[in-house]
Amino acid sequence: MQINKFNYKHNTIGSCIKVVKQRKRVTMDEVKLACASSDGCGAQEVRTQMDTVSDIRDQIVQLLYTRLSNNSVKVMQEELQLMQRSSYYLEIQRNDLVPTGDQQEHISQLSDGTVWSLIDQQKLQSAVTMANTQVKLLLTLLGLLYQEIIRGCQDLQDLIVKYDQGLVDSDTTATMQQKLQQTHQYVNDFKRTMTQNLCPLDLQTQLIPNTGNFPVPRLSASLALKIPVVFDRFESYVTSNSVYLCWGVKGEQSKDPNQQFEIHVKSLHPNMDEHGQLSKSICQSYDTQVTNLISDRYYQFSVKRVDTVNLVYGMWIDTIILKTLDK
Repeated sequence: MQINKFNYKHNTIGSCIKVVKQRKRVTMDEVKLACASSDGCGAQEVRTQMDTVSDIRDQIVQLLYTRLSNNSVKVMQEELQLMQRSSYYLEIQRNDLVPTGDQQEHISQLSDGTVWSLIDQQKLQSAVTMANTQVKLLLTLLGLLYQEIIRGCQDLQDLIVKYDQGLVDSDTTATMQQKLQQTHQYVNDFKRTMTQNLCPLDLQTQLIPNTGNFPVPRLSASLALKIPVVFDRFESYVTSNSVYLCWGVKGEQSKDPNQQFEIHVKSLHPNMDEHGQLSKSICQSYDTQVTNLISDRYYQFSVKRVDTVNLVYGMWIDTIILKTLDK
């Protein structure tokens, strides 16, 4: 009976151990299944992240080969340079209300020259100063945007190198996306600022004082841009004692017969009598001949439009250095 009890207990314990072992195997299977599921989710997350990084890389490459290609960046640089070298003028427009009777006859008889003579010079100078500030702000903004575009272009190229070297983590991915968006925005802002018209000036007061005796024309002011004057390097030539200079305005279809130009001639190796500055002349044509020069000598020539009372901003002057021929 004891043996039977022992066998019973042994069989019972064995069954319990078997159940425990089976239960343990079930638990491990559950753990393995959970681990396999976790690994699958992790792998899926990694694949999704890599797809995102790859997509950002493709967008960066597309930007570098389109809007930030070497040719596109060169065009932006030339556009900026053109704006920086242009001259800006204050333009006055008449915004007359429709008068009646004698008022109509009085205002219609006022020529543009008369209107300019009636303008209060102190108020005109204030308008010119305000316009000068607006031009400087515009050029400064364009310059800063261009610098950010160049910096963004270099940063994006560096990020592409990191990606190709396998050095991209989550922080780098966020940086790539942020830099891509910023650079796109800088390019958009540059293009928009470059193409928008110069805004009309907000005059604080009327330029012509109203005395009350006669109606005065109401005036508004805006900015006008003129493309810089440059020497024609192909048409200009020298002899032993003279230089023929030719200049023009890029893109100008016809020459303005009323435009005057200021020509400066300077010897780069002057003697005691020359003092460096030889001549300054005014031309109403697009070419001139400078005579009485010394042979085998370097001279510097500059050309610009003659300054007018409504000139707001115009810092750049084209310069050319030529050497007269030896006799």
